[in-house]
Amino acid sequence: MSQTGQPEGTPRSQAREYQSGSVLTQTSQTETEPAVSPLTPPKAAKAKRSGDFNRNNLDCLRLILASIVCLFHIYALTHIRAFAAYAKYLSAPFAVKAFFVISGLLIYRSYVKSSSVRSYFEKRVRRIYPAYFTVVVVAAFALFPLSHLSAAHYFRLGFLKYLVSNLFFLNFLAPTLPGVFRANSEPAVNGALWTLKIEVAFYLFVPVLHWLSARFGAKKVMVTTFALSCAWKYGFAALASMGSGPHLFTLDSSRNLYAQLDVQLPAQLAYFVAGILLMLYFDKLQSYFVVISCVAVGLYLVDHWFTDGLLDVFWISGLVFVFGFWRYFGNFARFGDFSYGVYIVHFPILQTLIALGFARSNPLGYFSASLFLVFLAAFLMWHLVEKRFLKSSSHYRQGAVKAPA
Repeated sequence: MSQTGQPEGTPRSQAREYQSGSVLTQTSQTETEPAVSPLTPPKAAKAKRSGDFNRNNLDCLRLILASIVCLFHIYALTHIRAFAAYAKYLSAPFAVKAFFVISGLLIYRSYVKSSSVRSYFEKRVRRIYPAYFTVVVVAAFALFPLSHLSAAHYFRLGFLKYLVSNLFFLNFLAPTLPGVFRANSEPAVNGALWTLKIEVAFYLFVPVLHWLSARFGAKKVMVTTFALSCAWKYGFAALASMGSGPHLFTLDSSRNLYAQLDVQLPAQLAYFVAGILLMLYFDKLQSYFVVISCVAVGLYLVDHWFTDGLLDVFWISGLVFVFGFWRYFGNFARFGDFSYGVYIVHFPILQTLIALGFARSNPLGYFSASLFLVFLAAFLMWHLVEKRFLKSSSHYRQGAVKAPA
């Protein structure tokens, strides 16, 4: 039953439950207004201004998270003791999970605000694929000088397999280029790209979630999806801990089949759906920032000392919400969005510097050069590639002129 006492299957209750406490509409629907279309997002759906959802710090948070992944990999790819603190105090898995929560917050809202399904997918393609295509293709050709193979042997089946697989987000099928980074501890060209196929799967799944929510009720659909995702995640995590599963070819040969399934799409849906729930109930949750902060910190401490990550989806979601919306830091979007660029370019840059011998011969120089080149590449990627493919109405292009409304 809905909050109005009507069965959830009726159009009116669907719309009210779906919109109640959310930031999806500017005003509540009246009895004469049509329900949200299960297939096509409503043209009139706009962000509710009372919640100040658009005045958030998520751009800043994403750049911090991308930087955490970069710093983590500086140690993970070199194992130099001077960088060990990055692996001890910074967590790439935490950053990736927080990214997924933020995606749930923003992507589902983007779908509902879009004028059509086609418009939604066009925005998603414009935002992620030009930069992704660029980093894959540039790496494939630019890294040839680092291969020990001749051009005749480099530009053959292995090269084409890498190019095609990665352009279709199937980097696990061909993570390496022929003869490139073979002396590195990790030969993968761009080990950070594995999350992009999950992100794309989220984009494809959003219209399905929206349709199911309009049909059966948002609360029921989201809670069920969350529960099934947790069952997958913790079930395969338990099997992986037994250490008896078959091994696959992966970037980490120590991980068996169950450990691989533990980090794939169904397991990550819990974080994405958690973000959706934060968005749907934003107006209610924003009155409890202090409570959410205390609960998130408490759950983190319990998780750190006793439950070993079983509760991470809850405290990560709480931290994302508090950091993103409690206090507005200012119009961070006016500088552009460099977080995606940092995330997708840092791995091949770090690998190249390692292959050239900078890491062992001069760790401090390697660290400094890594950060400089990564942020320079992200800056160029934004201005030369990413921004050029965004529509003029994009929040990032408008952010250079004025703060989000």
